[in-house]
Amino acid sequence: MKKMKTSIFSVLTIATILSTACSNYDTMQNDKEQDFDIKGLTEFAVGDNNATRTSGEYTGTGIKFYWTEGDELWIADGGLTKSIKSDITGKMETAKFYFTGTYTANSYPVRYTGGNAGDKVTIKAIQKQEQPNDGSHIGKDGDCGTGTATKSGGRYKFRLSHKASYITFVPYYSHGFAEDVKVTQIKVTADKAIAGTYNFDDTGLQTSTATNISKSITLILKNGNGFEIPKSETVYRNAAIMVLSPGTYNDFTVEYTLYDQKTYVKGTVTKNYGTRTFNVGKNKKVAYDLAVPHYGQEYYLWDAINHCWKGHETGQPKFNNESNKAEYPKSADIDRWFNDNVGYPKSASRSCKDCPNVNEMHWYVKNGDPHWDGTTIWETMGHLYQGGVWFKKKSKIAGFSSTQAPDNKDYTTNSKEAEINNNSVKKGKPTVSSNYFYLPTLGCYSSGGALLYVGVYGEYWSKTPSHKESKHQRFSYYLALGENSVGVSSEDRFKAFKVWTAQ
Repeated sequence: MKKMKTSIFSVLTIATILSTACSNYDTMQNDKEQDFDIKGLTEFAVGDNNATRTSGEYTGTGIKFYWTEGDELWIADGGLTKSIKSDITGKMETAKFYFTGTYTANSYPVRYTGGNAGDKVTIKAIQKQEQPNDGSHIGKDGDCGTGTATKSGGRYKFRLSHKASYITFVPYYSHGFAEDVKVTQIKVTADKAIAGTYNFDDTGLQTSTATNISKSITLILKNGNGFEIPKSETVYRNAAIMVLSPGTYNDFTVEYTLYDQKTYVKGTVTKNYGTRTFNVGKNKKVAYDLAVPHYGQEYYLWDAINHCWKGHETGQPKFNNESNKAEYPKSADIDRWFNDNVGYPKSASRSCKDCPNVNEMHWYVKNGDPHWDGTTIWETMGHLYQGGVWFKKKSKIAGFSSTQAPDNKDYTTNSKEAEINNNSVKKGKPTVSSNYFYLPTLGCYSSGGALLYVGVYGEYWSKTPSHKESKHQRFSYYLALGENSVGVSSEDRFKAFKVWTAQ
């Protein structure tokens, strides 16, 4: 980011000012200067160097600054004199500021503070940006600068140096979110103040004397409605610009709040950057592939060769209670139909061959210390959901065995019914989560091709067939999980559940 900016102001008579303006600015700008009476005023005309402006957009290499309506300039000429008018309308590459009086010294210090005082700057703890890659807000949220105006050929020119620091956030999600998923705000926190009200002089921000300090800054995007999240780094779609106080910070953390307008799920993703230094007048780009767990859209009839929507992905229901019976597998769909050639006590040989057997599922249900986590967000089929159960890893379960269940029976060969239930599910993520693994509530597809229970229940096949059979139905065991209970049950093989491996 360029940090210096060039501006000029006239010290000639009013007649000469107008003449000079006409010879240096285009017709549109000349028209604007007639909108108000400038008699008796001195003009400060900003040069065309884009680093001179006080709102901005990220170009991919730095922030390109603009002047916006409401910007004001200060002259430190023994006291502090604020401009009384400008010609700024909307967002402009150049601007003219007007001051009362006549200026004849060889040079003057000048300041931009973004506020109503020439010796105070407030970097706000709550900042707001309305459009992607549009930093129109930064002038009001803490952007500031200083410079020295020097007389040159009857005019004054100055280069204004920005004195705040800046972050441009460009979050993305490489697995791809639907357009309904937005990033609604970005919050940064540190070990010391990054926002507050600072004394401001010709050297810049006096960070040691800040008042009303905050160790966090929240940037609200589009009034909480948020920006979209592209699949790759795409500045024009969601770049978000934040102003903060220069300095070196420890435990520097960025928290992104996400909201799915279709599923109504809201959650956060946090990244800790450790120690980071933000230099005066400089911008840091933070491009981050959001660490939201992704789960694929593949569901299988028990031990089918292919997932149930293979070749029919465009017709796959992707929201709860949507259905497509016409394209759901039928017995003629050999590769998508369940394995009808394996019966009790033989095990799965195709898609479910690496799933846990029924004995292992018993260990998870009875001795796996299940914890319901209703906070962690995850994604499937482009949308956000919450809800899942943490189980102890098999290496953390004493006595874990694939050949017998906790009651010392082998339910892979025992015709006794193996269905069990555990209603003692703890609430919250385990303290030492590294000893556990997580299974989300990915739901299932009914025999009629309807997607059910995503975000509510999870159904995961085992490799073990059930001894229960009827003329028209064949069953296999599966793991069922929800907020209040987990269990092992058996179900028709033509329902589509998730396949998984023991962990």
